[in-house]
Parts: sequence; C-alpha cells; structure tokens
Amino acid sequence: MIDELMRVGFSSQEARVYVAALRQPSATGYELAKLAGLQRANVYQVLASLTERGVVEQVGDGPARFLAQPPAQVLGRIKHETARRCDALVADLAALSGPAQPTAFWSLKGRESVIERAGALVADARDRVAVCLWADDLDWLGEPLRAAARSGCHVVVNVFGDVPVDFGEVYRHEPPAKTVGGHLLTLAVDSTTALIASLDEPAAAVHTEHPALLRVVEKLIRDEAYLAAIYDQLRPQLEETFGPHLVDLRSKLLPAEQASALLSVVGFGADAPVVEELLPSE
Repeated sequence: MIDELMRVGFSSQEARVYVAALRQPSATGYELAKLAGLQRANVYQVLASLTERGVVEQVGDGPARFLAQPPAQVLGRIKHETARRCDALVADLAALSGPAQPTAFWSLKGRESVIERAGALVADARDRVAVCLWADDLDWLGEPLRAAARSGCHVVVNVFGDVPVDFGEVYRHEPPAKTVGGHLLTLAVDSTTALIASLDEPAAAVHTEHPALLRVVEKLIRDEAYLAAIYDQLRPQLEETFGPHLVDLRSKLLPAEQASALLSVVGFGADAPVVEELLPSE
C-alpha cells in the first residue's frame, strides 16, 4: 500500500503517516511517529503537509490529534485532479504540434493476407469501389464486389480477361496471358483507402490511407478505364498510329525487359508466334 500511494503522488513518509492515521484514528503526532517508524521531529512536518492537502484533519489541541480522511475521498480527489491535469495537458501539448499526418502505408505479406484485406475493404465500402484485377481474381473478390453493387455502391471494374461480370461498370482489357508486368491488383474504396498488390509469388501488398497515394491509385484505375473505353471505340485509328496493342508507344515507355516481353507477346520477337490482338473484338 505504501508503494501504491507513492505512485499516486505521496512521498514515502506521507504514505507511512497516512496509513498509520488510518490504523489509529485521532492519534497524536508522537503516536503516529511511533506507528509509522519515523522520528517525532519529522512527523509534524509531514502532518502539516497532509493537513494542507486535506488528507488528514487536526481534531484536537491539547495535545493535537489527527484524523485520516476516508480513502475514497482522498483518492477520489487525486483521481479527479489527475484526470483534469491530463486533459489540460492533452490540449496544451496538442497545440504545440502540427496536424497529425496519416500513416503512409501498411505492408501485407502472403496471398491469404492480401485476399483477406481486399475483401474486407470492399465489404466495408459505403459509396464507391474501383478495381483493376485479373479474371481469376473474381473467384474470390467477385461476390464482395457484387454485394457492394447491390448495396448501392458505385462499382467500377477493370477486368483483364474475358469473363462474365454481371455487376458494376465494366471495362474489359486483354487476357492476362498477353500482359506484361505481372499479376497486379489495384483497389480504391470510398476515396479514403487503397490497396496495391502483386499476386505473383511471393504475394505482397501495400494498404494506404495517405491522401496523395490514394489519389495516385484512383488515377491509375481511372486511366485504365479511359484506355479501355477509348481503345474500344477508336481501335483501328490507334493501331494505325501506334501499332498493334499500341506497341510503338508502349515499348518506348516500358523498362527494357518488359518492352522485350511486349514485343514477344504481340509477335514482333524473333521466334515469337503471331498472337491475337489484345483487346477482344466486338
């Protein structure tokens, strides 16, 4: 009890005298000194401090006797004063610092972790979900996306591969086998959170609420939809200008290794067979 009282603001001597006063009500200073194991000269200084703080009360003059205040009253007052000071400090210290910065990102490792987080984000959506994914990803994310659409969310789906999608606003892209850059998934929910995943092994992802990163992800998904819609309407003109699969333009912008893979995909490699054009025909 002495140690616990010291943790809430009593000195060692104050704690000993208060415990002694509780054990022997209306004791004299001499009696309290003896019971607390303190020198008589010291105990009167301690009693003066405790009296000033309302922990003990002097109840007689000849000789002076002291009565301990009830623990619920004493500790209740300490609790209230401590809470008030802490609340004031929170406000004062917060005023010293700038606005809190959002956490940049959280990392996820493993396919199951990525699937669990992506599904949870879509399930919690209230207004809007936008996603770029491969057709196979609809095996595990299709139902959460469908449920979000049924609940009234605006759902935008960029899907790589020819697979039926009976919900949302759908933009179709080339099959995964004819892409370069690996199995990627991007997801933005309610303009508040985003997830960027690589589902090639070892699968990993980044989940973020940072406004700048979120805007980048949303723009990436939006640009994919723009590209699919424009290509669907203006395919002959675009391929006349930039080559099949826009290879002339894309090969200038891709890293060398991916540009080489792109040339192989569209049949421009030395040993590569000519493949079908990359966006499905009408």
